[in-house]
Amino acid sequence: MGKRYSSEIKSEVLKKIRSGSKVGAVAEEYGINEMTVRTWLQRDTESSSRESLELSRLRRENEALYKMVGQLSFEADRSKKNRARGIKQ
Repeated sequence: MGKRYSSEIKSEVLKKIRSGSKVGAVAEEYGINEMTVRTWLQRDTESSSRESLELSRLRRENEALYKMVGQLSFEADRSKKNRARGIKQ
């Protein structure tokens, strides 16, 4: 089994890479195998991608719900006004 690294170290390493540092240079600086760092980067990227897709789905769903609530509110208001005027539906 390989060596374990804290989440703080992983975050620090990934942050340096995202700021433009080379993977190999950062891995060497921290004394971590380059393939380990590349695996962290790949997993983090996949996770971000999944989160982005989920966020997009939730935004679409939220928009659809707002439209439904708006439509139902409009219909309820119209129905209330018609009842006040004595108009049957």
